Amino acid sequence: QRDELTKTLNELVSQLDSDAPHMLYWQSTRAVAHRMHAFPKGGKASLMAFSEPCGLDRQDHPYKLISVEDTRFLHCNIKTLNLIPNCMAMQQAVEAGCDEVVFHRGDRVTECAHSNVHILKDGALKTAPCDNLILPGITRAHRIAQCREMGIPVIEEPFTVRETMEADEVFFTSASALCCRIEEIDGQKVGGRAPELIARIQKAAWD
Repeated sequence: QRDELTKTLNELVSQLDSDAPHMLYWQSTRAVAHRMHAFPKGGKASLMAFSEPCGLDRQDHPYKLISVEDTRFLHCNIKTLNLIPNCMAMQQAVEAGCDEVVFHRGDRVTECAHSNVHILKDGALKTAPCDNLILPGITRAHRIAQCREMGIPVIEEPFTVRETMEADEVFFTSASALCCRIEEIDGQKVGGRAPELIARIQKAAWD
């Protein structure tokens, strides 16, 4: 099945008539079935895929976020099609003239609407652990690996809203946002205290 999927996606990419950077997105469900709550037996998985021109998020953009209480269900580590809370939160950000959302459950920061959030403090990278409250992004894993290769300590444990606001740097990562520094949350300036360190991480992300 993996080989068949690879072939299908490669065929889709081969039909692109532009050399510009593109995003290839695909998602698959267990199978198509009549409405029911239990998993259907047998059946062939459904596949939806598309590609479109998509540049990477700019590193020199002054990213602004708003904080939103995380009221999603307790299986955020499972990628599902139920993105209504994320979309509603992102709409709040857009209406506030911001670029993203930082979710928090009480005082614990979890993630963003469509990316992972991290902080730098005292020369170390601090990021939420891969528990049921975050979706562990692939780009998150790459940044962690690169930081360790560069000798930057990595701490995978919960951190608070206050820690975020007082961090040396705050940034988010995703497939299109390799490493974007956050400059403002809820109208308050954040980060800006470790420009050389965040620049190193950004350079490694883009190299």
